[in-house]
Amino acid sequence: MTERIDEQHTELPHVAGVRHRWVDVRGAAVHVAEAGPDDAPVVLLLHGFPQHWYAWRGVVDDLARDRHVVVPDLPGFGWSEPATHGWTTTERARDTVALLDALSLTGPVDVVGHDWGAWLAFRVALDAPERVRRLVAVSELHPWPLQRRLVPRLWRMWVTALFEVPGLGSAVVRRRGVVRWFLSRDARDRAVWTDELVDVYANVAARPDVAHAGRRLHSAFVLHDIARMVLRRDGRRAYDVPTLMVAGDHDAYIPPALVAPPRSRADVVQARTVPGGHFLLDENPGAVVAAVRDHLAAREPAPARVR
Repeated sequence: MTERIDEQHTELPHVAGVRHRWVDVRGAAVHVAEAGPDDAPVVLLLHGFPQHWYAWRGVVDDLARDRHVVVPDLPGFGWSEPATHGWTTTERARDTVALLDALSLTGPVDVVGHDWGAWLAFRVALDAPERVRRLVAVSELHPWPLQRRLVPRLWRMWVTALFEVPGLGSAVVRRRGVVRWFLSRDARDRAVWTDELVDVYANVAARPDVAHAGRRLHSAFVLHDIARMVLRRDGRRAYDVPTLMVAGDHDAYIPPALVAPPRSRADVVQARTVPGGHFLLDENPGAVVAAVRDHLAAREPAPARVR
């Protein structure tokens, strides 16, 4: 374990029942928070930006009653070292599979992602479907958005441009006021975003290595993933992972209309709208827990049609 990780161990925010460890993932020390019985079915929780594992605190306690809950800080974020091999979604999906291997979780697991974590979860399910049993995507697009719905709403995502420009992106995310605005701008109840909670995210996001990771993440999306969507490179790929999309009815970034499943995936992709803005894990964790539990306990669908 590196000196950097050792020095920041004491800074970890406390969540009752959560234990911590670091594992080597493709040469980087990755922090993993865990809860629940080790021999229970596994659910992997993937955080978004500009957050880290702590965003799942309102979900972990409930799921840990009968699940082994695994909550990593994705490489470069929170208390994990940055990856050295690139920031594309494909590479980060490989990191996620390597993490499962490092934890000896070789069978299919349930995956729940929020924001960029949900986008990553889809890539894992597409590239390594044998590793994912069920998927819940919170506050994020799926890989098959309808162009007639996406294009008129692209303006809603203008804020991501702040984070992708070299130099500017890293500087912007290090400003506490920007982080507070970004987290709270579409909240139904901004009182959720206390100074203490904002600091939990802003103080970590302000570290140069984390700010750099945020900038690289957004740049990689623009350079690789947007073209992939426009060219519909995933459009004809088989996708048989039962998936639930969860959208906040007040989400200023990814409104419910954008998460409606396409007809070609309606056999495996469903959608649910709940009260809240984009950062549902902090604003309405109870609704997220209910959606996750319903989906993970649902009856397995009939075999998918051949595409």
